[in-house]
Amino acid sequence: MASARLIIRKLPRGEYEIGTHTEDGAIVARVGVWDGKSIDQRSEEERQEIALEQVRRLIVALEDALEEAEG
Repeated sequence: MASARLIIRKLPRGEYEIGTHTEDGAIVARVGVWDGKSIDQRSEEERQEIALEQVRRLIVALEDALEEAEG
């Protein structure tokens, strides 16, 4: 497998697509960092860090769910 490369794409309304390519295609997660209730005053760097942390949490949750499903 080629070395992993993180891809981050900013979308409108405080959303990001974060993913990587694998041998059989791409894996992408879409995360939102804005609650939609007020103007987001955080810097772009802060918002991107929050998006990456949400992806880390998603990875852990998926691993837990897979372990539980496998019994």
